[in-house]
Amino acid sequence: MRLIDKLANYVFKKTTPIFRGNRKTMAIADAKTVGILFDATDWSEVRIIEKFVETLLIQGKAVRLFGFYNKKKLPPDYFSSLTDDIITRSDLNWIGIPKKDKYASMANEPLDLLLTLCTWHCMPLLMVSAASKAKFRIGRYFSDSMHCFDFMLNIESDTTLDNFLTQILTFSTKMNT
Repeated sequence: MRLIDKLANYVFKKTTPIFRGNRKTMAIADAKTVGILFDATDWSEVRIIEKFVETLLIQGKAVRLFGFYNKKKLPPDYFSSLTDDIITRSDLNWIGIPKKDKYASMANEPLDLLLTLCTWHCMPLLMVSAASKAKFRIGRYFSDSMHCFDFMLNIESDTTLDNFLTQILTFSTKMNT
């Protein structure tokens, strides 16, 4: 691990809360408000998120989105229905942690459920998840980010977003029974 990565992990752990109260196990079916953190860089993944959001909206859920585009800035022709909030690398400090003013509105949103639909160790999205006031946070298992989620799925490194989302839905349904 590079020195800058070690420093970023140290700062990340020191600046994110380890425990926040008012947590409550919740299935997707029971949530009225759902937040989604996603990687906005890959168009194929953005399309998967768009379809999932449509499903949630049909179910009558309010959905709040927050994405990370892993380049300095969005291309001028970037358009997606998921452009509520998207940060880029230019919104990060020199060690790769997002500036608080860029994610505070999402972190302070009183959501029932927060889904981090990113299959890689994305520090900016992990930071938002750790700071979130959501009642229940679901994401991928990372040994150094256990404080970011209330429920984690341990998936293979080559798992696609589509398969990861299917696993989340499967486990969420089982929570409901």
